[in-house]
Amino acid sequence: MHALDALAFVLETQPELGSTGRVIFLRAQPHAVLERFQGRLTCEQTWKPRAVALEAAGLPVTRDATGSYDLVLLLPERQRETILADIARAHELLAEGGTLVVALHNDWGAKRTEQQLAEIAGQVQSVSKHHSRVFWAVKNGAWDAAKLADWKAAAALRRILDGRFWSCPGLFHWDEVDAGSRLLTEHLPATLSGAAADLGCGWGFLGDHLLRHCPNLRSLDCYEADAVALECARRNLGLIPCPVRPRMLWRDVTAGLGSSLYDVIVMNPPFHDGRDADPMLGLKFITVAAQSLRTGGDLWLVANRHLPYENLMGQAFEHTSLVVEAVGFKVLHGARPAAVTQMHRRRRGR
Repeated sequence: MHALDALAFVLETQPELGSTGRVIFLRAQPHAVLERFQGRLTCEQTWKPRAVALEAAGLPVTRDATGSYDLVLLLPERQRETILADIARAHELLAEGGTLVVALHNDWGAKRTEQQLAEIAGQVQSVSKHHSRVFWAVKNGAWDAAKLADWKAAAALRRILDGRFWSCPGLFHWDEVDAGSRLLTEHLPATLSGAAADLGCGWGFLGDHLLRHCPNLRSLDCYEADAVALECARRNLGLIPCPVRPRMLWRDVTAGLGSSLYDVIVMNPPFHDGRDADPMLGLKFITVAAQSLRTGGDLWLVANRHLPYENLMGQAFEHTSLVVEAVGFKVLHGARPAAVTQMHRRRRGR
């Protein structure tokens, strides 16, 4: 929140920024300071929990903004290529004479990014606050178009692993199959059947395995909070030669799966919220999975060896087992959700 607070400080102390015209906030998060742009603001957010928070604050949200704006606010994520690509995209959305305002935490390369913006845009103004830097520049014909194109291309979707999959920088293990997911696929039975779900599907490696190696599946729902990852999964899974056509669902798994019920759930649950480790995320995934399985359903998951998931698995399922432990990961299997889990699901559905 440091960079967001710094951005709010600058908007409050620099009233000329966004005083008129259309405003767009890229990678937006809610803040009271945004009220000054009421009726003129569009928020772009591809991370579902933040999009939900923006909607709850009464702010208009889109996943893919278009058009021309007089002010572009940008709150980048940490990944280097995506920071610069976001600046390039912001330039495309800026009207001539419009202003780009970037807020970035110092530990995420704020000073370096400010220098890079100055190199392509010329004059840049900046303020340091809340362990962050906020810097802004006006769009004019002098911006370095070639450098902007390079920045945009560096974070674009591209084929990886000998062209087999689509991915892009910024996603989890964006250019390789992580060892945990690979270990899980090596131990998933080919006899899995019925309705399946992949919770936190990323760019689609587990879903690809299910569609190619489990012929008895009737359906596959892929849940992912990151709209960019979901687009990669859509491309990766949409043309696999099999009878099942997977559904791509932009959802926050920790908020539940609604009334959907499955025979099989697979997952490599996240355990980081931003930069900080948060084992509660995986525990929430397990709870939601147990609540979303039919009575005889199965959960297959992989996790880092040190994560404390066994106790909850034992409470949530009648039968649990450690399938394998290797390369720093463990594969866990839960069969038949416990009666208390089923009761909780029924209460939730009322």
